[in-house]
Amino acid sequence: MAGVRDRATPAATSSDQLLAFVQYLRGKKIPVSPADTLDAIEVAELMGYENRSLLKNGLAAALAKSHHELTVFEAAFDDYFQPTPERPAANAKHHSDEVDPPPPSETSEQTRLGEDNDDLLDGLRGNALFDALESQDESALSVAIETAAAEAKVEEISLFTQRGQYVRKILDALGDEALREAAIEFEQSEPAAFEAVQALREQLRERVRDRVERAYLIHAAAATEDLLDESLSKLKLGNIDHSQMARLKRLMDRMARKLAARHGRRRRRYRRGKLHVGETVRRAIPTDGIPFHPRWRKVERKRPQIMAICDVSGSVAAYAKFLLMFLYALQDVLPRTRSFAFSAALGEVSDLFATLPVEQAIERVNLKYGGATDYGRALQDFSELALAEVNRATTVIILGDARNNQADLRVDLLAELKARSKQVIWLNPESARLWGTGDSEMLLVKRHCHLAKECNNLNQLERIIDKLLSDRR
Repeated sequence: MAGVRDRATPAATSSDQLLAFVQYLRGKKIPVSPADTLDAIEVAELMGYENRSLLKNGLAAALAKSHHELTVFEAAFDDYFQPTPERPAANAKHHSDEVDPPPPSETSEQTRLGEDNDDLLDGLRGNALFDALESQDESALSVAIETAAAEAKVEEISLFTQRGQYVRKILDALGDEALREAAIEFEQSEPAAFEAVQALREQLRERVRDRVERAYLIHAAAATEDLLDESLSKLKLGNIDHSQMARLKRLMDRMARKLAARHGRRRRRYRRGKLHVGETVRRAIPTDGIPFHPRWRKVERKRPQIMAICDVSGSVAAYAKFLLMFLYALQDVLPRTRSFAFSAALGEVSDLFATLPVEQAIERVNLKYGGATDYGRALQDFSELALAEVNRATTVIILGDARNNQADLRVDLLAELKARSKQVIWLNPESARLWGTGDSEMLLVKRHCHLAKECNNLNQLERIIDKLLSDRR
């Protein structure tokens, strides 16, 4: 048993434990960069691992960057760095008034059996694992278990059903085989010695089981959460049930924050452009015509805006809901977003999103504009409401399946919209293989859009919005 025999340094074990804790925090969705990890290691070296409260405060200062992250960190720290439970000493004495002493004859018999036991166990003494268990050497056992866990690669655990497998690997690395063989030898001939060895083995197995379960929480649970998020991001939005809405909302918010960080305001270097001669000369009059303060012509750039036109009829209502939720989660990056909803008649719903939470606003929209689909009428209503405000800084996003119940789609209005705008993006939740089948007008629609894409899950939506934000620059 290398861990007990060689007395591996607690510092090395603690450092590995800290790195595992950092991975645990990442699984809890706290972003910890390599630089943060180095800071945490330095803090741990300064604070030490003996004072749990001091270590917790020091690591919190290095790793938690907001009130939310601090709350998550504190719960994660308490779960991960669980205090070692105090175990009763092998030679603990009881107060004489709590238990009546046995009669003299029983006392002498127990003494004789205990001495016989000691003689039988003498063959195990000198074994580092047995000595540490018998003397309840907490420090040596903790270091040994951590060393054996690293040797067994317990961090690779991925399934709950693998616990027994890793318990066996760690026990083998600790050297439990010698105790197991002794127990087999004593089982038939020396019941008292057998029970003593088995009691120590059970203590060890319980410790190792705790270590494996903690590894599962640290490594596998985080991987499971990531797997659930990945699966959910690929699932059709129309198939997501109410029980998954909270997770989907968190996933959408995280995607929105990532896009906001990537496409938020950045410092730019502006070229000065052409010299404004007249303004420069006027500014130079107080300095006898010497242009200490040259003036430059500035070209006013129109601020980009998004106009989202969403079909909220029954077949695509769920997809419209998530598109609008995603766009309004990006208000820091897309402040000029206007929203329109239709089934047949179309109306602007931007005010609802300005005054109500997104989820409530979407419910109002569905109630007001739900019904049979008529894209021709919707495009006509949009032309009357907002076509005059569409310019080369406007991106129009249309969400719908382009199934118009054999009615006139009014592609002439769509063509005019394309000519006036920066780009028209049509998002269709149907599979591209179904475009043009039945009453689908999608093949005709594609000719009058800058971009037409299948979009029915969160990953596809994120990629399209990411491209939109990149093009905006």
